Amino acid sequence: MAIKIKLKKICAAAALCTLCGLLAAQPGTIYAAETQNSLSADDIRYDTNTGDAFAKGNVVIVKDRAVIKGAEADGNTEKEILRVRGNVDGKFPDEGVTLKSDRASWTGDSTKKTDGTFEAQGNVKLTREPKDWLNADYVRWQMGTKNYWAKGKVNGVLDNRVINSDEFTRINDKFWAREVRRYEDKVKKFALSAKSVEGRIAEDPQTGDEGMTEMVAEKNVIFDYIDKEGKKTKITGDKAVYSKARGTVVVSGNTKAVRSDGKTVTADTMVMHEDTKVVEAKGNSRIVFLVEGKEKKTPANTKSAPKDEAKRAKETKQAEKKAPEGEPGESGRRRPDDQHISYEEEEWVND
Repeated sequence: MAIKIKLKKICAAAALCTLCGLLAAQPGTIYAAETQNSLSADDIRYDTNTGDAFAKGNVVIVKDRAVIKGAEADGNTEKEILRVRGNVDGKFPDEGVTLKSDRASWTGDSTKKTDGTFEAQGNVKLTREPKDWLNADYVRWQMGTKNYWAKGKVNGVLDNRVINSDEFTRINDKFWAREVRRYEDKVKKFALSAKSVEGRIAEDPQTGDEGMTEMVAEKNVIFDYIDKEGKKTKITGDKAVYSKARGTVVVSGNTKAVRSDGKTVTADTMVMHEDTKVVEAKGNSRIVFLVEGKEKKTPANTKSAPKDEAKRAKETKQAEKKAPEGEPGESGRRRPDDQHISYEEEEWVND
């Protein structure tokens, strides 16, 4: 027969009921010490003198309409520590949030500045209606705040942002991630991958929704978006900087842009304008077109390639000699004193 007791101290049920704060990014609810929290299990040991508690077998912790289940639990009500283990399952209908993990724990804050720290470990799966979810090996959340840390195969969708990384952290209005395989903003309609990403989040005063205001991605950056013609463009580089105030994404360091129709541009720096999706190529820019109906031949597929290459090199040299000072030759290459993008580049970025 299951045993049921009521604890007057705050326990994990009170803490876990505010789990939606991790997903909704809202302050957690604070429960008074007099709040009644029930704990039931097949076997319960509770020391009223020390506050130590142990429960085993079909453990159920209930707070209001929220229910947390596990195989066993232990903790101390005086020290405000409680741990639940074994197929932890939490349901919070008022917030539309569910939790599944191997283990979960809650530790109170002795300074009372926060509502304590919640941790979930092992195959953590969080969901929030209607479509938000987050999976990770480990999640730690500072309750009553917007601060959380997820690590180990972090994957999810939060407020129209797709996250796939080894680590993701948020502290107040700042966030950062490591080994980012994909960070996608479905509202702004762009995505990227990089070694590291960090930025800031702010609430829209009109809609109340949170959105990214600035971001810096570094090392092995791959940035992709859909241009005004509906074609996908991928830009690679060493660093990418997004600014909502300027409405731009600036990619620098060995940049290369490749569009789905085969057009390719290389440059020192590329600037994508958020409103028009137009790309500016700056510094040592060069463009390559794939001409329909023609196939580029290489030494690998034709014996006459060396001869053809020599002929093209000669024609290129002659074209450059004939070109007016400061103007590109027929080859599309610019003279050193030409600081403007080529005609072909201008045709691409402005068409």
